[in-house]
Amino acid sequence: MDESTVIYTRVASRQRSTADQRQQALDYATEVIGLGAEDVLVLSDRGAEARADDSSGYQRLSSLVVAGEIDRVIITDASRIATNIQDLKQVVSRLVEHDVAVHVIDDDLRIGEPTDAEPDDESGDGGSDTESAGPGDETVLWALEVAARLDESIGAERTKEGIDTAKASGKHVGRPPFGFDSQAGRLVPNGDFETAVDVIERIEAGESTRSTARYADVSRATVKNIVDRKDVYAEHDDRAEVVHE
Repeated sequence: MDESTVIYTRVASRQRSTADQRQQALDYATEVIGLGAEDVLVLSDRGAEARADDSSGYQRLSSLVVAGEIDRVIITDASRIATNIQDLKQVVSRLVEHDVAVHVIDDDLRIGEPTDAEPDDESGDGGSDTESAGPGDETVLWALEVAARLDESIGAERTKEGIDTAKASGKHVGRPPFGFDSQAGRLVPNGDFETAVDVIERIEAGESTRSTARYADVSRATVKNIVDRKDVYAEHDDRAEVVHE
């Protein structure tokens, strides 16, 4: 029995079951590629976290790839083996680098598969017509690279826009300063707030960072961070004694 072809299925939440994926992939393997059902190894997982499990189907697939024991992987759609476009590009590139062809059924993609693997070609010219059936491997990999970079760029821009929007609306972005909690993007003084105000007052009075840190039982880095943000503390303090420039 030749199990050089692997069908990989994965289900998360209420997406189509592994049984449905398996049947679709088996039909594809037998009817399109021309394999027998006994020539295919089916590996399955449930949940995205399965990839990190050493006993998962994904990890077994990875081991077979590294060992050079399989020729192709069949999946129903790209989300079976990837969580985003960057991940997809990395996974597909890794498979192709190990001489493993990738078949994505729903997208009608065959990457890394020799053209003479087409069983239905009856042109009699050695299969040259099959090359025009879809984009070449290099084109697909290049497209994935461009898409991954574009996705990363768009994601970074959206993150920046989100941060700018939050700041413009008066919301705090990032880790709250010492003495504050963040609630719905708003800074709310907590039990350490008075300590922070005392730190500011001591430094403004001429005390050293070292002695102030010892007094407040915080690190010198925390003292510096508090002083650097003294305007933030002044905005939340009702006492007139808080000194700020």
